Order: sequence, then C-alpha cells, then structure tokens
Amino acid sequence: MTKTSNPSKGLSVTGKTRESVVAFFGNLQERKFSEAERELENIKDKKFNDDEFKQGYMNALEGLLQSVRSGDEREFFNRANLTGENLKSYMTKFEEFRKVPTRTLFDSGYFTAWNDLLQFKRNIEE
Repeated sequence: MTKTSNPSKGLSVTGKTRESVVAFFGNLQERKFSEAERELENIKDKKFNDDEFKQGYMNALEGLLQSVRSGDEREFFNRANLTGENLKSYMTKFEEFRKVPTRTLFDSGYFTAWNDLLQFKRNIEE
C-alpha cells in the first residue's frame, strides 16, 4: 500500500484546525504523546461553529490519547482492526451514529472526531 500525500482529505475540520488535527492523529499513531498533547492544546484554542460540538470533539480526542497511551486491550481503539473493509465498516457506523437526529451536538462532535480519525487512517493506508 502506498501512503497518500494528503492525509487530511475528507476530514470535517478545516484550515489551521485541520492541520492540528492531522498532526495530532499522526503523533498519536507514532506514539509521540508529548507532541500529541501539544497539538491537542492547539486544537482547544481553535474556533468551532458550536461550543457543545467542540466539547464532544475534544472529549473524543482526549479519550483517544488516553486509550493509546494506556494500551489497554479492552478499549475499542486498541482492540479494533482498523484496516481495509473493517475500517470502512466502522466509518459507516460512526457516520450513522453522528447523523441520528436525537443526538446532541456534543454527541455529533464526539462521533465526528472518531470519523475524522478513521478517515485519516484510511487516507494513510491508501
């Protein structure tokens, strides 16, 4: 597999926020936790369209950092096979979760962050 030259393709965030999110995901994948934390702080300073959505998005990113750092195999991110068809299936499910009309903006932000992570992983796999 070749890596894409655009790991940010298809992410929900834009501009400088997108750059920080891509850097966060890259550092997370490479287990560079100090750099990932730095990018997380950068993302916190970015503007989102809605504060509740931003809280959900940030909650997901913070949870991902803790999960990867711990390496606990009971946690979804550490046990899920996020490659190939499995990755596409998870992306579809998280997109469906995000679009359920009874969800709060917090929930939508949370699932959008997960979908962005999966899109990032898909981009770097292609």
